[in-house]
Amino acid sequence: MDKNKRLIKIIIADDHRLFADGVEQIINSTPGYEVIANVDNGKLLMQVLNRLQPDIILLDISMPFMDGLETALQIKKKKPEVKIVFISMHYDSGINSFIKANDISGFVIKNISAQELKETMHKVSAGEKVFIPPQHTVHLDSTLPTPDSEFIHQYKLTKTEIAIIKLISAGDNTKTIADKRSLSYLTVESHRKNILRKLKAKNMAEVVAFAVKYGLA
Repeated sequence: MDKNKRLIKIIIADDHRLFADGVEQIINSTPGYEVIANVDNGKLLMQVLNRLQPDIILLDISMPFMDGLETALQIKKKKPEVKIVFISMHYDSGINSFIKANDISGFVIKNISAQELKETMHKVSAGEKVFIPPQHTVHLDSTLPTPDSEFIHQYKLTKTEIAIIKLISAGDNTKTIADKRSLSYLTVESHRKNILRKLKAKNMAEVVAFAVKYGLA
């Protein structure tokens, strides 16, 4: 990157911590971009905006204390020059109307790939609008990747490990995963250790970054 070129500054606002941390790792690994804050609710975001000046805010729609829509309105009043991109698992026509009415720069569904996320940042920072609703993405809630999926071969992941990665990305803890998969607590812990080893991941945030990259989150 040109040393004289200014970094594009990003704030992430999402109460799903593992997902947000995974997105932060992807953005910080992208030349020219830097995450300057990672918060989990709208009220905290507004406080952070008193001292920080982002170029783009990745804003979850469903958050505690103050949801993304209300937060977006307050951002537009406080700092109208900041670009807002909604990032959510949920979409309806009302959100599209809100986006058009309030000059929101984009909407992306949460199971986009890492490459799509990077392309979104590039386009939005260049002044373009980005809109990736659910019908433009692959839904993986009801199906698992096929055995011939490239990354399954590369990382030698089992179907159970893929399912557990998806549940980790959804924010489930070991006990909840054990209940959902009818497994013992120790078995799930063993799977988690195997997943870290196979992916060569240091922590679960890196596992979520993997899930985002391959459309599992």
